[in-house]
Amino acid sequence: MPTLGKNWSWILIPVIVVIVGVLLFTRNGADGAAPSNRFETVVVDRGAISQTVSTSGAVRPLVTVQVGSQLSGQVAELFADFNSEVSEGDLIARIDPQTFQTRVEGARAEKAVASASLIARHAELRRAEAFVAQRKADLDRYEGLGEEAGLAEIEMDALRAQYSAAVADLDAAHAQVSNAEAAVLQRTATLEQAEVDLGRTEIRSPIDGVVILRSVDVGQTVAASLSAPVLFEIAQDLSRIQIEADVNEADIGAVSKGDTVTFSVDAYPGRDLTGVVETVRLAPTELQNVVTYTVIIHADNPGRILYPGMTATVEIVTGLREDTLRISNAAARFEPADAAERSTDMRGPRSGNRGGRRLAALSEQLDLTDDQQQELQSRMQELFAGGPGAGANPGDRQKRMNAMLKKILTPAQWDNYQAAQKDRPRPKTIWVLSADGDVEPRRVRLGIADGTHTEVAGGDLDVGDVVITRENMARS
Repeated sequence: MPTLGKNWSWILIPVIVVIVGVLLFTRNGADGAAPSNRFETVVVDRGAISQTVSTSGAVRPLVTVQVGSQLSGQVAELFADFNSEVSEGDLIARIDPQTFQTRVEGARAEKAVASASLIARHAELRRAEAFVAQRKADLDRYEGLGEEAGLAEIEMDALRAQYSAAVADLDAAHAQVSNAEAAVLQRTATLEQAEVDLGRTEIRSPIDGVVILRSVDVGQTVAASLSAPVLFEIAQDLSRIQIEADVNEADIGAVSKGDTVTFSVDAYPGRDLTGVVETVRLAPTELQNVVTYTVIIHADNPGRILYPGMTATVEIVTGLREDTLRISNAAARFEPADAAERSTDMRGPRSGNRGGRRLAALSEQLDLTDDQQQELQSRMQELFAGGPGAGANPGDRQKRMNAMLKKILTPAQWDNYQAAQKDRPRPKTIWVLSADGDVEPRRVRLGIADGTHTEVAGGDLDVGDVVITRENMARS
């Protein structure tokens, strides 16, 4: 019997171990996974978040001037070539001046003839003035003597007629002088025009810069009949450049003047350069139903390593937070399968007047007029209370809201609205794994995000909290 008891004890020990294991397995979860293994988690921490918009664009000079010719003719000389550095006023090309020099000489001769004619007319004017004076003196003398002069009335009439004719000749001499003066002015203008054309045979640089394009060679004939042919293209000050980047309409709302930009070019892999958004052009570009807007970025060009026409890969920093509370993007997206049941106790009664609350907030934020409030109220009722836009998803509804506001708001109000929307936190439920293995919902307000983390702008989270990023589903 003692031997049999020992054998039973060796048999019962493994059985008891198996039973205990089964009980523990059942207690930890019917889905076959312990809480610690059911969820993947990360810890809430603090750090930097940089929100960016990625795009690309062409490198351009800040100022590019096309230098042309206002004259038709043959290119006689070139004084600049590709990559030549020029200063304002430098001679860079010359059109054959012979034809224009001949015109100047001809115009100068015509002016000399007109000037000589004017001198002759002045002499005739003085002769006419003297003749009038003589006739006037004769007439006055005989009229003063009266009958003592012994002249018949017919002779006196002849003297008066001679005086009148002399006066008429004087008037004609004055007119001839005026005509000769006008001729001199006309010939002077013709000479000046010929001299201007002669000066235009010398093509000079209008700015300080670098020649990036030369379109002609010596001996080539240029024709300036309808438009000025382009001879050179000069880029001003390549120590600074601009990038013309195309940003999709979905991202353009986050971009504003003054945003920091980092970019690179294929010619210098691994080298990052910085710039700043100078302006966002309002003119849209539509290609295959894709709408983009041009963002102008200004940047330094150290050592002039960036050439016009290079393609820059651009990252526009639309938001930056230093040492902020953050969670992983996976945690911001996660919802457990039973999220509705777990978060029931967090849902309070919700007011149906969503449009009214939004309108009140916008009125206070943007200082809306009474007319603007009335128009917004009628439009927002459609969005939030069963109108054509009420059934849209939140993203579409926000787009409709933005389009509506842009039509109603003034430019200044629209700028303020965009600036406020850019950093507006959004409410979200984050799921936390407590120390005892419970899954707890926490309401937070999320801010900007980058490719890895999302900012926690407020709410019931702190450093060290364990947030859930993924739920491992049970295996059958």
